[in-house]
Amino acid sequence: MAEKASIVTPNEPPKKQRVRSPEHPFINLRDAIARAEQFYEAEQHRPANAKVAMAHWGYDPKSSGGMQTLSTLISFGLLEEQGSGDLRTVKLTPTALRIVIDDTDSPERLAAIQQAAMMPKIHRELRNKFGGPEPPSDRQFRHILLAEWEPRFNANAVENFIKEYRDTITFAKLTKTDTVTSEVEDKGENDRVRVPYVPKIGDYVQWEHNGVLGLPESRKIQRFTPDGMYAYLEGQHGAVPANELIPEAAPSGGDITPDPNAGQRIQSPLKTSTMQEFVVPLSDGSKAVFQWPSSLSKEDIDDLRDSLKIVERKITRSTTESSDKGQANATEA
Repeated sequence: MAEKASIVTPNEPPKKQRVRSPEHPFINLRDAIARAEQFYEAEQHRPANAKVAMAHWGYDPKSSGGMQTLSTLISFGLLEEQGSGDLRTVKLTPTALRIVIDDTDSPERLAAIQQAAMMPKIHRELRNKFGGPEPPSDRQFRHILLAEWEPRFNANAVENFIKEYRDTITFAKLTKTDTVTSEVEDKGENDRVRVPYVPKIGDYVQWEHNGVLGLPESRKIQRFTPDGMYAYLEGQHGAVPANELIPEAAPSGGDITPDPNAGQRIQSPLKTSTMQEFVVPLSDGSKAVFQWPSSLSKEDIDDLRDSLKIVERKITRSTTESSDKGQANATEA
């Protein structure tokens, strides 16, 4: 019996694969905060089942809109989740509670909103690419998302995302105009509240911790950690909290000179200094300062390592002695 011939359609075009956009917020931050307020009205500080949370927003438990809204609030850092499946629960984060409970003109509330605006991963990545939160023109923004970004956006999702991003940074007062002119206008001259500074790559900044300046002079921001919470500065070892940076003018003398021995960049006003510095702000407002030459032999490094152990013992001993004296004085009294 002859085999049945299969029908082959010549030049049949391949099926077009659907482009899946990278994960991004479903709604803008203003709308996400409105959802957080609805959750707070119903549950306060308590956790709730994820399906119950979606019901508070008017969604069916199986609706895609409800799931996307839930994911968006998590990405903005407004909700934290625990468990999975039917046992999955969510509750408001400390950031969300500050935004929901604080007065609308509170500078701490605005700082929390600005932090939430940069919590989504794609927002942080775009911030680093743009050198700040404010994007380029819509035409260039669209080109980046469709042609340069990996994974690339679905063309049907681009316009909504561009609008979400712009709406979010405008609501969070992260636009260029808002970050430069940063005062609340409805207060008296002596009672103005300054909007928190939002640092960006290339800015010269000073590090202020508990009212103490932690740098000998201003330093330029080189990059941020992926979560946008810490910044790396020229000439500074390690990252510093981004929310503790304040804007400063560029240093008046010298430039940043590479140091090949330490693999870092150090400040050299006279181009003769080879000292490096590490500043540790302490809880009482004071600070500990460590300095060492950038060029060290192996023997020097070994000596310093041993010396640091001695310093540790001395710090521990002095703390113990102070505590013992305090207890003795209390006993005598």
